[in-house]
Amino acid sequence: MQLTPAESRRQRHRKEARRTILDATESLMVERGSDDFSIRRLAQRSGYTAPTIYHHFGDKQGLIDALLEERFSRLLAMVQRVDRGADPVANLRAMIGAFLRFGGENPTFYRLVLAGGPAGDDRTPASAEKVRELMEHPWQDLHRSGRLADDDPVAASQSLWALLHGLTALQVGRPDIEWASNLTEIAIDSMLRGLLRPTPNGVPR
Repeated sequence: MQLTPAESRRQRHRKEARRTILDATESLMVERGSDDFSIRRLAQRSGYTAPTIYHHFGDKQGLIDALLEERFSRLLAMVQRVDRGADPVANLRAMIGAFLRFGGENPTFYRLVLAGGPAGDDRTPASAEKVRELMEHPWQDLHRSGRLADDDPVAASQSLWALLHGLTALQVGRPDIEWASNLTEIAIDSMLRGLLRPTPNGVPR
């Protein structure tokens, strides 16, 4: 059903309001931390009144949940767009590339992820869980084919997550340092050599 011009304008204004409020939420939470975040400060930063913010997101927790889900949905879309073939290592490398690109393109959000939420708050957006599940598939494939050096897909997956977060955190948190252009490639290749049994030609592929 086609929208009327007035309905299209209202829909566009709602999307603009949500985007502006979420962007301001992200910046404020990085600057002040989740415990010192308030709707009053958000209203001042975003230019939208508290009633408008509550109308769109319900309450403070609803706002934070919406921010995390929206941002992780972007990451999920990037990972889902990766072309996957028969080689689990090639699939894994492609997903790693998507993850690292997302971190580099969204430094403010990544700082928020690293800072964590309030103590005891372990809510994980559905989109973040889907990203994790997608990136675990290659490890399961490698486990079934006997290509994992220690035969433990959970340890292999967690080791890689630790490396990815470390690489992204360093480059996002210290942009003043001139990091080597091939830093991530060297780090990923070194880890895969340790986690995978080499193929007959000696390459962990």
